[in-house]
Amino acid sequence: MLREMLEQYKSVGRWVRSAIYLRKSRAEEHMSLEAVLKRHLADLQEYAEKYGFLVNEEDIYKEVVSGESLFSRPQMLRLMEAVSSGKYEAVLVMDMQRLGRGGMYDQGFILDTFKDSQTLIVTPERIYDLTKEMDEEAAEMQTFLSRSEYRMITKRLRRGTLHSVKNGAYMANAPFGYQKVRINKMPSLEIVPEEAECVRQIFQLYADGSGCTKIEQAVNAMGYHGRRGSRFNRNTIRLILDNPVYIGKVRWDKTSTVKSGIGADRQKKVVYNPAEKIRIIDGHHPAIISQELWDTVQARRKSRYFYVDNKHVASPLAGMVHCSKCGHLMNMQGKNKGVPYLLCPTKGCCAGAKFEFVEKAVLKKLTMLSNDLEVEVSEAAPPDVSNLETARSKMQSHLVRLEDRRNRLYSLLEDGTYSRALFSERMQVLAQEESSLKDTLAALDAEIHLTLSRNKEKQLSQIKTVLAQYQSSDIPSRKALLQSIISDIRYTKEKKTKPGDFALSLKLKDFI
Repeated sequence: MLREMLEQYKSVGRWVRSAIYLRKSRAEEHMSLEAVLKRHLADLQEYAEKYGFLVNEEDIYKEVVSGESLFSRPQMLRLMEAVSSGKYEAVLVMDMQRLGRGGMYDQGFILDTFKDSQTLIVTPERIYDLTKEMDEEAAEMQTFLSRSEYRMITKRLRRGTLHSVKNGAYMANAPFGYQKVRINKMPSLEIVPEEAECVRQIFQLYADGSGCTKIEQAVNAMGYHGRRGSRFNRNTIRLILDNPVYIGKVRWDKTSTVKSGIGADRQKKVVYNPAEKIRIIDGHHPAIISQELWDTVQARRKSRYFYVDNKHVASPLAGMVHCSKCGHLMNMQGKNKGVPYLLCPTKGCCAGAKFEFVEKAVLKKLTMLSNDLEVEVSEAAPPDVSNLETARSKMQSHLVRLEDRRNRLYSLLEDGTYSRALFSERMQVLAQEESSLKDTLAALDAEIHLTLSRNKEKQLSQIKTVLAQYQSSDIPSRKALLQSIISDIRYTKEKKTKPGDFALSLKLKDFI
């Protein structure tokens, strides 16, 4: 809606369909999240009641997770989806920076969404109608200043953190075997005797020849458990064996956060940094194990495991094969004199198999699928989506009728037939019906798109390309080839069966 319509609504007693967005700011870190959101909600509800903004219970978006990036805030994403669909005429917020002071991409996305949908941004100090040039410039200036302030604060925090780390401080959460303390006003660690004994057992067992699975079983049998009472598993054992904190070191910059994707697909990913970028610094905390034991364990680990980092790919099937029983990704590990095996990380689940056998089975499956597609392509008829289109048309008509019902509800509120309480109750029922219908419509659209996008000729062509180039390619290229045609592989193998007695189910990618 446009700002000048507010007076028209007020003159006829029409309420403005609105939402409230609540988020704690960095300046309120001394207060609890619950206290901040409760206080802000009361202030905004009072403002809404006074100036005619209708906000139902389901239209209150409470952000309970931290994160400056738009795509790390689930409630903000929900709000943006609702705003872009025209659900609200206004959104109430304590100030502009609550909407986001992340990067320019985030800020532009938020402001464009409000502008394109003609949704007002309402703060207690000012109402922003982004279709007006002056309001748009004011909003951009507010977000720019917020972004500058955020960058300066972040820079200071990073500088201070790095300075502390370089001086041996331990800034992260205390790992198993330690608890946080302060040494000369600097954060550090002290040993927890019971946990430290478990850490020593893990390192010694590994140095003596036990694998992670046997160590997991041993420490659990001894009665040891994690901080929250959880049992140890193979991944926990590996993390302990890989952490130099146990020889009195502080490791920093092990990972980096990168952003990828556009729009709703934009997301953050954590990637492991190459070894030369990782900082290993002498800490102020005491060591739990000796340097000699650490060196013995690391030498044995390098001889047994196939490492994958950002530059090197150990397996062309990495990240593609899932256990059909537990759903976890299968891991490639070196066993039996270094022969690589594909293993499920869940104890007692699917039995493992030689990686060579699995790789050959995948290529054999692709060959069989290629032969089947040859027949289908030669006999194929255009996909029939007429029934799906008919159902889609009926649902869209139903959505139009729901909008008519919404307008009638507003009329009944304005002429006094409905009280505000009854109006809110009926609106809530309508909103639930509309949400369910939109979910069904989205699923139907996805099915129509999927049916029409299955271009089997392109699918067949890509499989042939993979099979023709696979054997002559290096490992990274092999992985890229397989990922170009396969979206998922499900692996099944029962215990005590022959080496080659496993089943694979391949899901191919669709081509438009």
